[in-house]
Amino acid sequence: MKLIQKVDDGLAAVEKSLAVVLYTALILLICFNILSRNLFNYSSQKILEMLPVLVLWLALIGATLALRRQRHIKIDLLLRFCNQRTRFWANLTTCLFGMAVMGILFWTALEFLRNEIDIFGHWGWFSIIFPLFFAISFFRYGVKIIYYIK
Repeated sequence: MKLIQKVDDGLAAVEKSLAVVLYTALILLICFNILSRNLFNYSSQKILEMLPVLVLWLALIGATLALRRQRHIKIDLLLRFCNQRTRFWANLTTCLFGMAVMGILFWTALEFLRNEIDIFGHWGWFSIIFPLFFAISFFRYGVKIIYYIK
């Protein structure tokens, strides 16, 4: 369990660092594009194409971090009125379902990534966030299952 916790903590540290770097890059690229357009009458199309990719990466990294701390959207109104045993089984079932969905989406995302690389070449590698997101989410649901069982 301690090894899994260390892996999860290390993964979270990498995700947080990547989120800071991506957010900083997003802000700097936007500012650069605005300044260059207003001062030099030049706007980079590559920067404009890169900005939605950065926003997507930030959103998915934020979603995995939210899943880690269980800060994602969930509805437990009914669980508040249930006993401890019912809550345990509901949480366990939810995690198993989440793992199944994330596993299926992971394999689908790998095929999507292959197609993106075939179509767009090296630019297709930006889509690697999808299989990474689903793999990390799969892992996080697995960690939650271990936590619930212990």
